[in-house]
Amino acid sequence: MHCLLNGKKHLLLILTCLFTLGLSPSSYAEDEAAAVTPVYIELEPDFIVNYSSTGGRLSYIKTKISLRSDSSREGVILANMPIVRDALVMFLSSREKEQVTGAIAREETRAAAKVAVNEALKEETGTEPVMDVLFASFVTQ
Repeated sequence: MHCLLNGKKHLLLILTCLFTLGLSPSSYAEDEAAAVTPVYIELEPDFIVNYSSTGGRLSYIKTKISLRSDSSREGVILANMPIVRDALVMFLSSREKEQVTGAIAREETRAAAKVAVNEALKEETGTEPVMDVLFASFVTQ
């Protein structure tokens, strides 16, 4: 009986060691977090584009933009910066006044800008590396 109890303790000890040495769910989460390291790419210079407002009058957007990606795809964005900037200029200049006025409209513009940039990059590179388009400033006139 003593040998049987001692054997169960050894088995429990072995299982505990295996579990703590890398089979725990938390270690998988840490590995996933380590694999995706976010990077922020600040686009310089700031964007100044005109867009149509009521009555066909031209208005302006001035914005400072950063792109969020992961470190493994940062090079794709940097290598294709002219395509990224062109996609953003074309997108922003196609906006209407209602699409850039107010917090909700700007949030929708931000999400749609991400789609526009990723579509342009996908055509060129076959990948969609932009996780977010972030506005550090957004002024309309």
